[in-house]
Amino acid sequence: MNSNYNDIIDIIITLIQDEEIASSILVSGSIVPYIISNKESFEQHTDFYILVKEKKIALIRKKIKKLSKEYLFDVVSDSKSYSKEDYGFKIKYENTTVGFFPYSLIDNKFSIKTYGINKDTMEVRLKTKVISNVAKSSVIRLTNFNNDKNIMIMSPEFILADKEIREKEPGNPTTETMRLLNNICDESVLKIIRESVKNTKVRVQTKKLKQNNSILITILILLLILLMIILFLSLKK
Repeated sequence: MNSNYNDIIDIIITLIQDEEIASSILVSGSIVPYIISNKESFEQHTDFYILVKEKKIALIRKKIKKLSKEYLFDVVSDSKSYSKEDYGFKIKYENTTVGFFPYSLIDNKFSIKTYGINKDTMEVRLKTKVISNVAKSSVIRLTNFNNDKNIMIMSPEFILADKEIREKEPGNPTTETMRLLNNICDESVLKIIRESVKNTKVRVQTKKLKQNNSILITILILLLILLMIILFLSLKK
């Protein structure tokens, strides 16, 4: 399988050119150990996602939509189309899909909102994960990126603990990713994070997708306009 490492790097470089975006996002997924190690990856990272400060998600969405007019990526779905609450949005660049999901960290309680769409069942799953008893320094780190700037990332300890819990799920992590994570993790921090991640609370809401009636509505509006024109012309006779 072809690597999407360069696509991911391009995405991050594009985003951090905007200082407000750079200060509001948190890079996560199996790409993190490669960024920390300044090592090129030859893998296909299907779990690359970006967490956004919850209070900034609306602003970042607006900025990303503006950037999409300039760069070669598209906003492919948005949770706001399915829910009154904000669970983020997704973009696609080349063959890489990236989720932008809101998070908060208050009183050592780390909350992440995500969503997924099942086209077979025509449902959207809105998920909220809450991990308690985590210090900010245990889950969020600064690291040098591209020998240029510092970016915020999820800690390797959190990513490793999370992947250990979900190790039977398909996709990442690969053996190489796990090796890198194990090499850069602080064992004392990892021990604490493992306990917190193990006790994660998850709430899921499932909603039916609304049928897209925009075409039908457009046709009805055009028919109504046509009917009004015909009626107007008949009254003039």
